[in-house]
Amino acid sequence: MKDFGPGFPEWTELGQDGGLDPLGMQRPIEAIYQSLLPGISTITLRFRYYSFFVWMLEVYAKKERNTDPTAFRVFQRRCETVFALICARGSTELGVAGIDWAQKQLAGIVDQSDGEVVIDFSVGADPEAEVSQRYLRNKGGAFGGIYATQMFEMGLIILGNDRNPISVCTNRALPLADAFGAEIGELASIFLGTVRAGQVSLADLDRMAAIKPSKIVPGSAEHGLLVDVLLGKGATASAPDKLRRSTTIMLLQLIEAIQDVPRAEAVKWEWFGAGNATESTEAAPTNEVRTLWALYQACDLMRIAYENVLDMALDILMQSPARRMSLDVLVAELLDHADAPDDLTWQELSNALNKGSTPAEAARQADLAMNEARAAGDRTGQMRSVVALVAALSAKAVAFGDLLDQALDAPDHFHSLTTEVRFLRDRCDDSARSVVGAMFRERVLKRHLWVASRKFRNQKAYTFLMEPEEGVLRYRSHFRVSPSSPRLEQAMGFLRDVKLLHDARVSESKGLTKFGRAELTAV
Repeated sequence: MKDFGPGFPEWTELGQDGGLDPLGMQRPIEAIYQSLLPGISTITLRFRYYSFFVWMLEVYAKKERNTDPTAFRVFQRRCETVFALICARGSTELGVAGIDWAQKQLAGIVDQSDGEVVIDFSVGADPEAEVSQRYLRNKGGAFGGIYATQMFEMGLIILGNDRNPISVCTNRALPLADAFGAEIGELASIFLGTVRAGQVSLADLDRMAAIKPSKIVPGSAEHGLLVDVLLGKGATASAPDKLRRSTTIMLLQLIEAIQDVPRAEAVKWEWFGAGNATESTEAAPTNEVRTLWALYQACDLMRIAYENVLDMALDILMQSPARRMSLDVLVAELLDHADAPDDLTWQELSNALNKGSTPAEAARQADLAMNEARAAGDRTGQMRSVVALVAALSAKAVAFGDLLDQALDAPDHFHSLTTEVRFLRDRCDDSARSVVGAMFRERVLKRHLWVASRKFRNQKAYTFLMEPEEGVLRYRSHFRVSPSSPRLEQAMGFLRDVKLLHDARVSESKGLTKFGRAELTAV
């Protein structure tokens, strides 16, 4: 693999240990998008946690000074519980860990206007309490279970180890911790007092409303430092910082072009080259990061195309007598729906399918048709669209050049866009019917059996969706075909938290704020 720096993860295990990756194609996709938004995950939902947690770590290091991880966990979970209660009081904040538990505690109070009412949260915060009583089931809480690894990727903390089991702030995080402390001022004493007591009054929850994730003050020191961290700014920016910066700047550029905040799916198509605002954003500098996002989308679409084949094969098996069918008969039925001619080569069929459109546009049209056909139960339409999508992706792969092999260089047991394009190119002069038949048989059906057997052998996870049985395949269960989630929604949520985007929930304005435009101007 090309060295994209420490922000680009290596490939490790073959897919997930559950049945969610039946063809073992997710890992190369994840390896790409994880590198492009390091420090953000699908479950890191509010960015102020990053300043709140570094402040919490500094308070613990200076005031508690106890290296017992059990003592730290009690302190940390109490901090998180108070934070959740603050966020549940008044205007509820979304994306806060433990918010459901906190809302239930508040809902049980008869007189919400009585500030003297006290909530005892000591049991809810206790990691050893019954699971049903905890604010979060995970004993590690939001910090240990969600945010710590991402904060480590952003260079804000050093994770606990055998020598020092408690995570500590890096030098980079210290100004942010100080800024958060300065921003909440005397509220820090109230907050820490409730943490020690294990109780908090409604009046104190109201006083501490300024701690909510949405209450970052624009122009404050905390605000400026959070923007710098999120956008990967600074003279000592690491390779992951630079990758995250490129992606977040591209998001700001796109949002400015369309004057709205798009959904993640729309962003993926824009960067793939098949969006409505492609011409408007053409002036933005083309860089390797944008090409990597396009490569991610191509890889994910190839996975989705293959999973549609597997999905239909399972449908056919499920409806067959005794839910059993031979591999040959199953492939033949799939082929009949695909309508791949025997008198055209694969290359000729591909050229015909892609005629009149760019590969990116052809891929988007085929993906839309495939989804519509699948929803309508139109098997012929679904399989024809699969073939069209695969042909478009094979053509699109040419534009990636050497990056296709560099970014997806891995052992052959990892299947990706690279391996599938190579499979098709090696057979470009064979008849279209034989190529599509081999794709269905070898690259999808047998591939699933191989992946499931490997997971069973290595991970002790039984993930067969169909099973070989005395020379036939037997239906076992279905799965859900869906695009991957590459953290774009979470990144846009963070941009909103740090006031670079207007919040549609509280503002009629759309797109970038003055702070967001200032960041674009400074690029």
